[in-house]
Amino acid sequence: MSVLWQPFPMPEGRRAQAWRHHPAFRRPAHFHDEPEINLVARGSATFVLGRRRVPMSAGSLIWYPPGLDHYLEDASDDLELYVVGFQPELLAAYARQHGATPRFARPLDQVDGGTLGRCAEAFGAASSSADDAAVEEQLLALLASLDRAGLAPALGHRAAAMVLEAPALGRDELARRLASNRGDVSRRLHRDHGMSLTEYKNRLQTLRLIALLEAGHGNLTRAALDAGFGSYSRCFQVVRGLFGCAPNVLLDPGTRRLLADRLEPFGAE
Repeated sequence: MSVLWQPFPMPEGRRAQAWRHHPAFRRPAHFHDEPEINLVARGSATFVLGRRRVPMSAGSLIWYPPGLDHYLEDASDDLELYVVGFQPELLAAYARQHGATPRFARPLDQVDGGTLGRCAEAFGAASSSADDAAVEEQLLALLASLDRAGLAPALGHRAAAMVLEAPALGRDELARRLASNRGDVSRRLHRDHGMSLTEYKNRLQTLRLIALLEAGHGNLTRAALDAGFGSYSRCFQVVRGLFGCAPNVLLDPGTRRLLADRLEPFGAE
């Protein structure tokens, strides 16, 4: 199954937002720069992370770091799902103020009834509020409380978080920092995120490439090198494998918008 680049749907001028899932449509398998959490308030659902299938029930909270493919595969008729995203610059400001950024590369959590009620109420209010500052403050506060209460990341999740912080890390240095070996790190990351270390790095490099193009970078070879691909041929191979098109197609803003705005009816194969 191919994947798409689709930025988190954020209202203009806002740096954090919560949406209640609309059951008639879903986004195709996609990845983006914005860290995201999904909370099942009622019913059940199955998500696909890379090639990993994750069943969720009421109280399940799943964390998506930047670059992780995700997709709502199946859901019960009574599914009530909240989707919450954060602009990276908002989390960077939070980190400057508090000394740390909440961790998104982490295991599936199961929250208690009280936490579920508070989150559902806050997320529901945020989805219809016009007060950008209040929404951002409330969602950040909830994010911080969930981060403190959540499960400690396992090796695969810690590897993903470390690659996010230092994308140029090689396998050996990554394994050394995690006090493990390169084979075990790769296996654990694949188990936790449904993709290999190389695949995850490819997603992050593709995100950087698109960010450069969105910023008006017109030299594709230079953008590919600046994004970390090492060569245009490597960029071509990765982008073609992900999107089914050559990188030069992404130079067109209209094409990028088509990728970003695509929806499919729920239940479509």
